[in-house]
This record gives sequence, structure tokens and C-alpha cells, in this order.
Amino acid sequence: MSMNNEVELPLFRSEVVASSNQQCLGAIRLAQPLSSWLIAGFSIMIAGALIVFVVMGSVTKKARTAGILVPDTGSLGIHAPNEGILIRSLVREGERVFAGQTLFELSTERQSSSGELTVLIAQQLASRQQSLDAEQRVRIAQHDDKRAEIVVRLKNQETEMLQLAQEIELAERRYSLSQESLKKYETLQANGYVSPAQTQQKQEDLIDLGVRVSSLTRTRLQLQANRLNLEAELAALSNTLSTDLAQLQRAQAVLKQEVAENSNRKASLITAPQPGTITTITYQPGQAVNAGQALATLIPQATSLASGPSLQQQGPALEVHLYAPSRTAGFVAIGQLVQIRYQAYPYQKFGLQRGIVTDVSKTPFAPAELPQNIASTILSNAQQNIAGFNGNEALYRIKVKLERQTIDAYGQVQALKPGMTLEADVIQDKRKIWEWIAEPLLAMTS
Repeated sequence: MSMNNEVELPLFRSEVVASSNQQCLGAIRLAQPLSSWLIAGFSIMIAGALIVFVVMGSVTKKARTAGILVPDTGSLGIHAPNEGILIRSLVREGERVFAGQTLFELSTERQSSSGELTVLIAQQLASRQQSLDAEQRVRIAQHDDKRAEIVVRLKNQETEMLQLAQEIELAERRYSLSQESLKKYETLQANGYVSPAQTQQKQEDLIDLGVRVSSLTRTRLQLQANRLNLEAELAALSNTLSTDLAQLQRAQAVLKQEVAENSNRKASLITAPQPGTITTITYQPGQAVNAGQALATLIPQATSLASGPSLQQQGPALEVHLYAPSRTAGFVAIGQLVQIRYQAYPYQKFGLQRGIVTDVSKTPFAPAELPQNIASTILSNAQQNIAGFNGNEALYRIKVKLERQTIDAYGQVQALKPGMTLEADVIQDKRKIWEWIAEPLLAMTS
């Protein structure tokens, strides 16, 4: 049999191949539990929420600072002018006072072997005062006597002037008559009725009368000059008295100043420089006080309506003074929102309070330049609330206007008080989360 007529036989029988193609255990089924769909759906939801959060959410940049409540009109320290013992305190904390009202009396007595020094000095000053008064009376009496003498001399000269005027008038009349008589004698001499000797005698009489008139006129001029001298002397006398009295008054003024200073050495009365409310009385009667020490604090008078249900706050409105180091105050600007947390009213119970930045100091305050009455409070508060704060670091002052002058506590409206410490967050910037994430790329393109 040839190769072409050969039939190819399979390796296995057809029955075996058909049997191997049948699934003896049944069809294959893949198990898909319900929990996998839930996990997939939840994962998709989380991814979508993250995308929405990144797109719609925002990040707020805050600057954390510490501060204190102060009156917007400021406060005045009442200081002791010198050292001594506080004798009397005439006011109480919270009392309203008027300008010039006596607040404290300070004793500054000094004792010596002869007694209290101010009493001895007062006796000497009283003796000097009596001497000045006596000298003033003597100067006035001398002036009056001298003036009376000059007035009498002026009256005498006036009388002499009247008499001299009459004598001059008579002499001038005699001189005129003598001139007429001489003319007649000259006419008679020309006609041969009188001798030349008689005419010459008349000429000599005329000359004598002329000399007499000249002498009287000169005397009148001398009297007028004397009168002018007396009037000048009278005016000079008044000026001299005025000068003497002015010198005495200056001496008396100096003496009165010494008397006042001596009285002040014994006891000093400390008064209110302007109307307001007294707070923080630091000394009690009987305690020793050094010069320059603060006895109390005066809050200047003002009236403002505090926001709240029918509450009127008597006194000045309060504002917040925040003190921030340079690394915190760099981007603080006027008009930014401030969230305030009072230490006296925990924000977990009473919530955050709001305010607006109204002023930022151009230069920082050194610790020694801070207000004396609150410097220690500011520094300690800053060290507690500002991370990495150095006690010797200069601070910028940030003024914040409060939205409310009160706070709601346990169903009651409580008025805020000066001196309350606080911490605050200054809202500086707010941007989307995607902008914050893409900030490096945006900075490169800008």
C-alpha cells in the first residue's frame, strides 16, 4: 500500500477525547461578595469629598498675640511727689472724682534736736515776712513825706510866680512911663527949658528900670526851671516808690514760695489732675511711700453706651492693646478681623469675641518703654501665649476696637473691666486649599 493511500489514525480514541471535554464537577463560577461593592463605593465617595474639600475649602492664616484691655482714653498714674508716710486716703476704688479734688495726704515731717524742722523754718520765714512788711510801710511813709514836701515847694513857687508877675508888670509900666518922660525932657532940652544934665538923669533912670525888668524876667525864668525840676523830682519819686515796692513784692513772692515749700515738706496734698474714676489704690494709710511711686490709677471720665440689652456702661469705652513681636506683626494691617479669647471668660464656654484692628505702631516698644502699671502683665502674658517669645524682645502695639463692651455669662450681661488679659488671633489671609497646595507653582509663574 502506497503512502498516499494510508489513513492517519489518531493518538487517542474519539471516545476518550469526548470524555475529557466534559466537566464532571460542573461549570466554573467566580464568587463576588457584596462587601467589595460597598468598599469601592465608599472609596469613591471619600475621593470625591476630598476633591470637593480641596476645591471648595479654605485655609486661614492667623497671627497669635497676647494683650490687655485698657480704656480708650488712656489712664493716668497718681504718683507721690516725694517720700513720706501716707496719712490719709480720701477716696475709694471705683469712686468718681473731679479735677483738683484732694486724693491723698502725705506726711514728710523731719525731726531735729530743737524740734520739728518745718516748724523752726516757718518761724524764721514769719520773721522775714514781718521785716518785709515793716520795710514796705517805711518806704511808703518816706514817699508820702517827700511828696508832701515837694507839693508844698511847688505851691510856694506858684505864689512867688504870681508875685513876680505883678512886679514885672509894674516895672514894665514904670519903664514905659520913664520912656515917655525922657522924650518930654528931650523936647524941653531942645527948646532950652531944661539942662542936658536933667535929661541925662532921666536916661539913667530909664536904664535902671530896664535893668530891673531884665532882672525880674531872669528871676521868673529861674522859678520856672525850679518848678520843672520839682515836677520831675515828683515823677521820679513815684517811679522810685514803684521800683522799691516791686522789689519788695518780688521778695515777698519768693518768701511765699519758701513758705509753701516748707508747708509741703511737712505734708503734701495729692490732687486729681482731671475728672475720672479712681482704680487700683496700691497703698493704705500708715505705709511708707517713696518718691515717684504710684498710689492709684485714674481713668479719665467719659460715657459710652455698651452693646447689650439695655446696659449703659459708665466710664470710658475699652479697647484691646495687643503686643506682638516683629515676626508676628509683619502682616498685621488696619481693618483686619480679630478673634479674642478673654482669660477671665474661657472661650470654650463663652465663645470667641470679635474686634477690628484700628492702629499698628510704626516702631516697636522696648520692655522698658511699656506702660509702668501694666508692663509686667504684658510681658508675662506674652511669654505664656506667644511661642518662642523672648522677654527682652521689642513689641509692636496693635490697637483693636471691640465689637461689644460686654460678654454674656450664665444668662447675665457682664461688663468688661480694664486690665483683663487676653489672647487673640489676627485674621491675616484666607485662601482656597488648592491655592495653598499650588502656591509654589503659582509663585514660579508670577
